[in-house]
Amino acid sequence: MTKNIADQHEEPCVKLSLQEGIARVVLNRPKQHNSLDIELITSLLEVLTTLNSSRDLRVVILSGSNHNFCSGLDVAGVMADPKNIQWLLSSCDGYPHNKVQHLALGWRSLQVPVIAAIEGYCYGGGLQIAMGADMRIAHPDARLSVMEGRWGIIPDMGISVTARGCVKEDVLLRMTVTAEVVNGQAALSSGLVTEVADDPVARAEELAALICKRSPDMVEAAKRLLRDSYTQTDDERLAFEEKLQRRLLGSPNQMEAVMANIEKRDPVYTSE
Repeated sequence: MTKNIADQHEEPCVKLSLQEGIARVVLNRPKQHNSLDIELITSLLEVLTTLNSSRDLRVVILSGSNHNFCSGLDVAGVMADPKNIQWLLSSCDGYPHNKVQHLALGWRSLQVPVIAAIEGYCYGGGLQIAMGADMRIAHPDARLSVMEGRWGIIPDMGISVTARGCVKEDVLLRMTVTAEVVNGQAALSSGLVTEVADDPVARAEELAALICKRSPDMVEAAKRLLRDSYTQTDDERLAFEEKLQRRLLGSPNQMEAVMANIEKRDPVYTSE
């Protein structure tokens, strides 16, 4: 399946394709370094709805066109109309957060891993979207910043949730109040990204292909365990871990993983 969002344009502001279980989402405002205007924001929300209802989805790769991830909010365009701000801060149907927060938290809501491939600018809202991914692969020379402080506001797209367990609170505070820009290598040291690569998209494709070789039930359970147990007590985490494991043990896909390994062949999983 291949789908373009915003089909009324010759070049959609978000490109979405789904092939062999891998969804590729590309922010596509190259002349504006993929900055977030209302059209792009709306399209990303539509993409999240589409992916959330896809039965064939195994993994998502999120990137930006023309070797830039996203330079953040198109401030002039969005703030030109006060109604835009009210719309962004309005509730997101079916979720306990607002629309602008869903741009980041929506990737966490998906039941499959999301890999952000970061090149060039990754500022402000762009960084917060990337933080919503489960893994972030950055070019060593990518430029990342919690940029909102330059505009006299705080980051409000869920980074207080998505950065937990990745970035130390003092480091995140420093980056927030200074709005400093760091490269990909420094971002790796601070926990903002998972790894660095000279070709982040190619590395994301490599990881996506490897994930597709694993049981989809196991992958979903792994994401649920590590995502949903963060605020639980140790006893609650252990009970949740056991609950998820009991569902996997002896299931068709788990048995297929065992037999494929024993027979030294590629596994064939079911989506049921």
